[in-house]
Amino acid sequence: MNNLKRYLSVILAIVTIMLGICAVSPVAAAKGDINGDGSVTVSDAMLLFNHVSGKKSLGSDGKSRADVNSDGSITVADAMKVYNIILGKDSGSSSGSSSKKGEFKITTYGWGHDVGMSQNGANLYAKNDGMNYKQILAHYYPGTKLVTDDTTAPKTVTYNSVEYSMRNYLASALYMEMGPSMHKEALKAQCVAIYTFGKYHSNFGKNFNGNDHAMKSNVASAPQSDIIFAVVDEVMGQYLTYNGKPCLTVYSATSAGTTAKCSDIWYQDLPYLTRVPSKYDSTVSGYKKTITYTKDEMKTKLESKFGVTLSGTPENWVEIISHDSAVNSKIGHALTVSIDGKKTIKGADFYVKMGLRSPCYTVEYV
Repeated sequence: MNNLKRYLSVILAIVTIMLGICAVSPVAAAKGDINGDGSVTVSDAMLLFNHVSGKKSLGSDGKSRADVNSDGSITVADAMKVYNIILGKDSGSSSGSSSKKGEFKITTYGWGHDVGMSQNGANLYAKNDGMNYKQILAHYYPGTKLVTDDTTAPKTVTYNSVEYSMRNYLASALYMEMGPSMHKEALKAQCVAIYTFGKYHSNFGKNFNGNDHAMKSNVASAPQSDIIFAVVDEVMGQYLTYNGKPCLTVYSATSAGTTAKCSDIWYQDLPYLTRVPSKYDSTVSGYKKTITYTKDEMKTKLESKFGVTLSGTPENWVEIISHDSAVNSKIGHALTVSIDGKKTIKGADFYVKMGLRSPCYTVEYV
């Protein structure tokens, strides 16, 4: 112990001399600001060396700032780090933040809200696994029952103030949602989902236009297709029920690899809109997309959309607290998100307000 004290005393003497010789300017407050005066100076180095050598122990506040290299203990290594910070040889960060570009990377997986059927997933299940439309529907809407003959079907549909025959409406909507290049069984599943969606909304109601969850396609501009009409003729009038009632058969383009539970994305909890695998979606073009924002752009977006005043630590601005592991143990549909520790929001609210492609995303400050 005596040898250690002598060793530290020698180091302290050398450091004191060096700091005295060099022209040293105070460094902005950071870890290493032992005395809490807002900057890292010679005084901090002396306090830390004295603590390590046993000459004078730091108080609790000083100790909280003294583990400069974040290794869980206060040693001579921390004292030397403070010395190097003052001389400009060290940034003062143990996490490498000085090398960051000051940009936010948001990476999304899949495309769409991800509740219910994945259109690309259905297409690939039909192509790769030979699933027929009934199997596709049972997979993506588990627990539902297929009704094959609708005796209460309206003959016409008024959609966005334009009246169509049911056959023409379904053909137009199907063309705009999937198109004739998709596998026939996937097209049939999609047609049933479209029809069921209309049944759910008061049997297509008056001037039916669905809602924000599906059916936003511009059916008026749909081309005519014999393939599409053949599919419609085969399954028109078929729809899904749960407990005897038509289902909310929402769908989106590409899942994250597992679809999302309805209540995780919205607020309604429907047992047939739950998490199911969609194993081929990651092979679809555009499955993974990354967008980049500068720190200033991200700050403006977050403060305006979530009503917070952000701190000066961008690494803390967005933290995904929990997710459903749709992609892997580290990535999934975000369930809860912290905005700079000041506000905790639903993960899907971040997806909506930030205009992301998918509620399955990661956020990195690089």
